[in-house]
Amino acid sequence: MGIKKRKYSKEQKEEIVQRALSGERILTLGKEHNISPGLINRWKRQYLDGELSGNNDQEIKKLQTQVAKLEQMIGKLTMENYILKKEKEYILQRKKEGSSIIELGNIKKFSKKRLIFINIMV
Repeated sequence: MGIKKRKYSKEQKEEIVQRALSGERILTLGKEHNISPGLINRWKRQYLDGELSGNNDQEIKKLQTQVAKLEQMIGKLTMENYILKKEKEYILQRKKEGSSIIELGNIKKFSKKRLIFINIMV
C-alpha cells in the first residue's frame, strides 16, 4: 500500500500561508495541519511569487487597466478640486475688494462732495 497523497484547496493553502506571514511559526502550523514545514515554505514562496493564487496574465492586465483608469480619474478630480479652490479664493477676494462701508442704500444720504472726498481717500 502506497502513501495517500492529500489535496489542499487553494483557499486552504492561502489561509495557512497568511497565518505564516502574520507571524505564526511554520513548525507550529505544520504540526497543526499535519504538513511538513518545507511544504508550507514552498506554498509561501509560490504565494509571494503570485503563483499560488492562480492569477493569469489576462486578469493582471485587466487589473492594471483598471488601476490606470482610476489614477486618471484621481488626476482629473485633483485638477477640478484645485480649480474650484482657486475660483473660491478669487470670488472671496473680489467680494473683499468690492465691499465698502457705504452700501447702495446709504449712498443717497451723502452729498456729492462727501462721496468725492471718500473716493479720494480710498
